[in-house]
Amino acid sequence: MQVDINIGATKRDLKDFTRLALSFFLCLVFLALFQNIRLYWSGVLDSVLNKSFLLLVVHHLGFASLSALILVFLFNFLERIKANLGFKTVSVILLLLLVAEGILTKYYVDYYEILGAGFYKRILNNGGLAILYPVPVLSLVCAALMFIFYKLTANVYSLINRMYPFTLILFSLFLATLISRKNPINENKTQFLLYHQAKTSLDFNKYEGNEEYPLLKTFDPPKELAEYFFLGEKMPNMVFIVMDGVGSDFVGEKAVYKDFMPYVNSLLKESLYWPHFVSNTGESVASIPSVLGSLPFGENGFTNNATLSNRETLFSLLKDNNYQTSFNFGGNSSLDNLGKFLFEEEIDRLVSRKAYGPSYSQQEADAAGISLGYPDGELFRKWIDDYQSTYRPRLDVFLTLSTKNPFKSPKSEKYRMELEKILSTANLANRNKRLIKKNDEVFESLLYSDDAIKDFLERYRHKAEFQNTIFVITGSHNLKDLPQADYLGRYKVPLLIYSPLLNTSSRIGSMVAHTDILPSIAGMLHARYGIQVPKKVSWLGDGLMHQGFFKTDKIIPLYRHKGNIQDFIKGNHFLSGSSMYEIGADLSLFTPQNDDIEKSIKQNFREFKAINTYVSAENKLLPNNDDNEPKTDSSESKSDMVWINSVFNSDDYDKAYRTARDLALEGKSARALLLCKYILEEVPGHADTEILMGRIHAWNKEYTKAANILETTIKKYPVYADGYSALLDVYFWSDTNYKVADLKEMIRKNRIENMELLKKIKRAEDKMKKEQTLFDSDNLGFLNFEDDFYE
Repeated sequence: MQVDINIGATKRDLKDFTRLALSFFLCLVFLALFQNIRLYWSGVLDSVLNKSFLLLVVHHLGFASLSALILVFLFNFLERIKANLGFKTVSVILLLLLVAEGILTKYYVDYYEILGAGFYKRILNNGGLAILYPVPVLSLVCAALMFIFYKLTANVYSLINRMYPFTLILFSLFLATLISRKNPINENKTQFLLYHQAKTSLDFNKYEGNEEYPLLKTFDPPKELAEYFFLGEKMPNMVFIVMDGVGSDFVGEKAVYKDFMPYVNSLLKESLYWPHFVSNTGESVASIPSVLGSLPFGENGFTNNATLSNRETLFSLLKDNNYQTSFNFGGNSSLDNLGKFLFEEEIDRLVSRKAYGPSYSQQEADAAGISLGYPDGELFRKWIDDYQSTYRPRLDVFLTLSTKNPFKSPKSEKYRMELEKILSTANLANRNKRLIKKNDEVFESLLYSDDAIKDFLERYRHKAEFQNTIFVITGSHNLKDLPQADYLGRYKVPLLIYSPLLNTSSRIGSMVAHTDILPSIAGMLHARYGIQVPKKVSWLGDGLMHQGFFKTDKIIPLYRHKGNIQDFIKGNHFLSGSSMYEIGADLSLFTPQNDDIEKSIKQNFREFKAINTYVSAENKLLPNNDDNEPKTDSSESKSDMVWINSVFNSDDYDKAYRTARDLALEGKSARALLLCKYILEEVPGHADTEILMGRIHAWNKEYTKAANILETTIKKYPVYADGYSALLDVYFWSDTNYKVADLKEMIRKNRIENMELLKKIKRAEDKMKKEQTLFDSDNLGFLNFEDDFYE
């Protein structure tokens, strides 16, 4: 007798459940096929069966496994209560999940977006309850498919005969899908919706205020900083040096290891110096938006925010007032999306790892064979070598890297000898001496970096612009590779403002942070030069000076590292996790005398975290210039994104570049350019992609557009041979070889030794000589004709 006869009276067991789970998965595969057929029919995808389809099947398998893992216990429990009850209940639940997946998939192929938290708002904007019209038909189709697949899987259950191994298999399958990257096109839509809705519902720090822009406030420019300077008619140049990992342990009046940065410490007596200064972050890249933008952190640091935020930074403020801007770094600017942040700031010049040529030496590689980039001496030398005087005032920002793990300083033997000398002569506690010996490479790198800064400032001193320049020197955070005295230790950093324009040096006792720098600089320039400053800002800070050591209501939020905002300062209280401390005069921590304030500070902290997440995710720092509503993507751009997700499913943008290159070589130039534009939006400093775009336009005989792209590229990456190679081809194909002379001079200046470039230069010169010979020959013939005519 067959298994399915007299269903109502038969008690079901695991084999029946297995067939249900398999049927559910096969129905999901059918919906995946439906999705890709629709997208292919609409012209969005290039094929139905592709890599994204296989990934979608894998993620459907993960969702089916998770669903089965949860429902198997309900199935067993209900079957024990009443025969067939578990089977019917699970069948209905799986059918509902299928219908939900069908509705969400149809919405995706209609509107090219996936529904997550707040889905009801999106539905109302796109037809409202009309999305539910297909439910009756969809329910019938899903029920029929479930029945058919259940019949077809009749023999599969014999492979599984015990419950425990079965649940283990399901759990393993689910875990396996977690390591695979998800994009909307290859994600189970129901799982995405449930996860994000649950995450939002369980977020106890969710912003629930009435203000659409909760950080927006009227800006009253602080004028105090201007009083310390003799400011002339011309606006001053600004130079920011952010020293990676250099905290108050190394620079400051009471720095324990001040002997290892003697030059920077010597500047304290000639500068404005803040002994009670803190970084808002515990990471180097994350400090840049704080120092230059007084910006919140989001979940993973401002530069890693997925949403583009309207903001006002020192870059944008000074550019609007005719400043020339640059950012200088010896490492990879793509890390933590720093390059993307700077690209959005529209700075005039970004110098990062790809801009250095063979005349500069990279830092020694670590044990894994990887070099961080160019050390601090090379960073500053590159800027000096490229320096050109300009009538415009300038803002130059430097981020160092030599004082960062793995601490590979050049001339290590020299600095090892200096270290030994310091150990033998400096007044250091035995404990500190032991720590120095154990971490000698750290302290050697500090000596090297200090020398690099000294050499930079001494060479800058010989330039006429020095007399009108303000230097702002700070640390990104205190070094994490050495033990800290307390939880606040990692945030203690120096701040000194050094300049020939100072009318006096001063020790300023206010407890302030990186986020207070921008308001004071803006206020100083506004007070002296009347520069245009925004009437309203969303800056976290309010200025570098206030009465007394502490300002009772002053809030300094602290971002420890990615996904971890655990620390918070209000007034003279420091909250770390669930522990409250009072801050002493030297930023030491001790048990608070009054516990009554703890509750209100914890509430302030919760409110900040909610606001921080809200403004970063929803673009609610500043209203748009045109209106208060964020601009939405067009249907065409959404469909383009669907295609991009179908061919690129990774964080490896080099891989995306190779995909674009392959598409271009296959003759699919429009698709290749679309992917190139996406790569450059995510990684603006991807030189190979810029060059590829130039080549594609050249292959399409759009020579002017190609030349414009490639000429811009070689200005940004003057030592990258591929850019010159592509541009030489464009000049040759477009018969503009007369431009090769300037290119040849740039190649010589940047010491690029490349046989391919030499051949292409010779090719261009030979062609010009041939054309000149033909021209002379034609003119000679014309002259002979004239002689014959007049005779």
